[in-house]
Amino acid sequence: RVEIESGTPFTLHAVLEAVTWRGETIYFTEAKRLRIDGEEVPVEALRSWKVSDELRILWFAVEGFTPYLEALRAEDLSRFHFRETFRSDWPRSWSVPGDLRPSSARLAAPGPETGLPAFGTQRFHVRLEFFGPESKITPRQRFSSLGAGDLPAKVQSFPTVSARLSGRLGAPSRVFGLTQIEPAPGLGEPLARLVEWSRQDIAFSRLTVLRELLDEVGVDYDELAWVGVDLASGPAWGEDGVEPGDLLRVGDRLVILLQDRGIAGTLDYDDLCFDFFRGASVRPLREVFVGDGLVEWTSFS
Repeated sequence: RVEIESGTPFTLHAVLEAVTWRGETIYFTEAKRLRIDGEEVPVEALRSWKVSDELRILWFAVEGFTPYLEALRAEDLSRFHFRETFRSDWPRSWSVPGDLRPSSARLAAPGPETGLPAFGTQRFHVRLEFFGPESKITPRQRFSSLGAGDLPAKVQSFPTVSARLSGRLGAPSRVFGLTQIEPAPGLGEPLARLVEWSRQDIAFSRLTVLRELLDEVGVDYDELAWVGVDLASGPAWGEDGVEPGDLLRVGDRLVILLQDRGIAGTLDYDDLCFDFFRGASVRPLREVFVGDGLVEWTSFS
């Protein structure tokens, strides 16, 4: 697992460990340096693979099987699993530029089109397939990194990149790319399992995101003071007004303020928020708060 600041570019490297006829361990990779289990690999043990049509390198994203899962019964949690999604848009090479965007088109992913730096959590899988003259369809050998079947048991060692926004936006930003699981009230033990999954970046719920946000600022939900606001002429952005990480709600629909995008310096319908309705997304407030209903705002400042 690697944690980076939002917007930081990163590269994924395939590494194939081998043993020579002399019994020496070597590593085929394009990485200039290599550390395994905290130990630096001697540079002289690194090798580049000679160009050959016999080798194909395939990259995959490893994600939950659905962006959203409603757990009405305890057994519904047992349905959750990961799957490998082939990234056909990535080059079939030893090193590829990393991408945090989820493969599911049902999720509104942050990225250049929103003007936001890339953030979220993504897991990766790579396969090296060797072909021979006898067949160009069936590989004679295949080597694979940890895959979907290894999760969640091997979550601590699984190739994972997580990027967070700064400040109070850290907790909600890192769950992008993960499956949202919403449990029914009173599930008991399965709810405790979901809390643990959230801590490990396996899955999340609205409750676990809110709980982590409140824990970071050191307040309880019942202690929050809510005031009504008019999004047609809302309060000002800034230290004495609304700030990123503040909460807005109408009934049980709750969002986290992200960025001033409408009338500069004023909270309005065009400003962006984190919304966790059937999956994490970035939306303008006008797509969330429609129709009648008192919009309430609370700040942690």
